[in-house]
Amino acid sequence: MLRPRILIIDDEPNMGRSLSILLGDDGQREVVTARSGEEGLERLDDDTQVVLCDLSMPGMDGLEVLRRIRARAPEVEVILMTAYSTVQSAIEAMRLGAHEYLIKPFTNEEVSAAVESALMLARPSRRLKLRAREPDRLCELVGRSEPMQRMFRVIERAAESDATVLVTGESGTGKELIARAIHDLGPRRAGPFVAVHCAALAEQLLESELFGHERGAFTGAHKTKIGRLEQADHGTVFLDEVGEMSPAVQTKLLRALAERCFQRVGGLETIRVDLRVVAATNRNLETMIREGGFREDLFYRLNVVAVTAPPLRERPGDIRLLAELFLKEKAAELDVPPRRLSPAALLALEAYPFPGNVRELENVIERAMVFADGELLDTVDLPLGAAARPMPTFESLIGPAVQNAWPRLQELVKSLERQLLTRALSAYADHPNEEIARLLGTSRRILELRLQEFALKKKT
Repeated sequence: MLRPRILIIDDEPNMGRSLSILLGDDGQREVVTARSGEEGLERLDDDTQVVLCDLSMPGMDGLEVLRRIRARAPEVEVILMTAYSTVQSAIEAMRLGAHEYLIKPFTNEEVSAAVESALMLARPSRRLKLRAREPDRLCELVGRSEPMQRMFRVIERAAESDATVLVTGESGTGKELIARAIHDLGPRRAGPFVAVHCAALAEQLLESELFGHERGAFTGAHKTKIGRLEQADHGTVFLDEVGEMSPAVQTKLLRALAERCFQRVGGLETIRVDLRVVAATNRNLETMIREGGFREDLFYRLNVVAVTAPPLRERPGDIRLLAELFLKEKAAELDVPPRRLSPAALLALEAYPFPGNVRELENVIERAMVFADGELLDTVDLPLGAAARPMPTFESLIGPAVQNAWPRLQELVKSLERQLLTRALSAYADHPNEEIARLLGTSRRILELRLQEFALKKKT
């Protein structure tokens, strides 16, 4: 297990030395020092959890250091130290997100308490360092596109609290993976994660599944059953497809969430639970409320923090990443040789709308690996359905009289495309290919194939 890393930034050598001895004396922490704000930022790395920084230093002062740390590593807790306290500087420090504002001279106990408090907050935030090393993943979620990166940021912020979360999105977008990520990154990660699939059970069975039942409560109840809410005590309960609940179960769930207690079906004992709730649905609950199908008060109880899972068609740039991941996973699961996609197959995948989202992509890759004979998977190996059928050619749609103009038109289109790409590379030379592709309304993979076709490169 890595030792907590503390960075001390102070232009006074004696102060840096004293704090280093105090905070690193037990050998349980790694303490590094810097003599200026500039040096401190250079020594700030992915393992730094807490920074103690002097407010008044030559060159870059403590407030500027704080601003830059918040922009570069928002998970790091910063404690400012000063011998010249003013109300204005203290307010500005707190506004910028400082963890603590210590007035010199302070006692050893004061600084130790401030550091311990900061470390308690910083430890859960070490998950952000995993993101820094593996930016395309958050737990089991995968994606480098802006919609996914935006969702990752919401998940990280939501996980820091104990607030109830409502995850919305189409079927196959990974709503349960989102719920698991919130649990795994949150303060209850040591507790159980219990999933309840509300759409799979009839009303009486769902009520028993959620709250449990006593022996003899109904026909077939031969023994007492512990409900899912009770099983999730001190952990997280995930209510999948919560929009499928009947009005009666919605009412009982609302009361249980509000009071954090309930009774088993057929029971009299009040059972209290301490748990976090994450709910998910592929339905529009606000429309259901207007139509009388979902309780408005339950919706607001669940929709404290909203997370939206983007459909795959809105992030085609992630298709190659996901496909390569599934190729590796399925090769291991099916015990078959590794396979790879041809350029044409990849283009076909990126052009397909995937109504079944990531789950459909996974199934397409798995079936292709089962039935394909060679190492290379081509378009004929991909079971993409009617939505992927090739469009009629331009020649088949025009009359014979104008077909002679078709080659010239193709040349004109290629010339215009080459000019567009040349200008884009010149205007956005400092931008990554993914950002250029987004600005052009295409995927990074298609952009790179076009650049290769036209032998174009960025100017360095």
